[in-house]
Amino acid sequence: MRSPRAEIALIVPLPKNTLDPRWRACRNHHTACDCREAELAEEIAELRSERDLLIRVLREELAEHATWAYTTGNERDPVAECKCTGCVIARRLDLYSIGGSIGTQWSERGPSR
Repeated sequence: MRSPRAEIALIVPLPKNTLDPRWRACRNHHTACDCREAELAEEIAELRSERDLLIRVLREELAEHATWAYTTGNERDPVAECKCTGCVIARRLDLYSIGGSIGTQWSERGPSR
C-alpha cells in the first residue's frame, strides 16, 4: 500500500526562466521551489537551443558529403565514406539524419586486377 503523499496544486504555471519575478523573490529554498524550477527550465532551454544549432549547422555543412556509404548488399562501406572531420563526428554520434549517403559497387576491398 502506498503511503499518502502531499500534493500541491499548481495555481500558477512554473517559471520558465530567471527573468520571472518569482526567481528573485524566492527566499525559502526547498525542493522544487520557484528559483530552482526557473534555473532548471532555463538550463534545459539553453541545452536544447545549443543542440538544435549544432544539428542545423552539421546538416547545412555536410549536405553534399558522402557521410554514409553503403554497398549493394546494404552494408556500410568505410572505404567510400567521406573522411572529413565533420563526417567523422556525425558518424561517431550516430546522427543518421546528417550528411548524405551513397551506394557503391566497386569500393569493396579485394584482389586488384
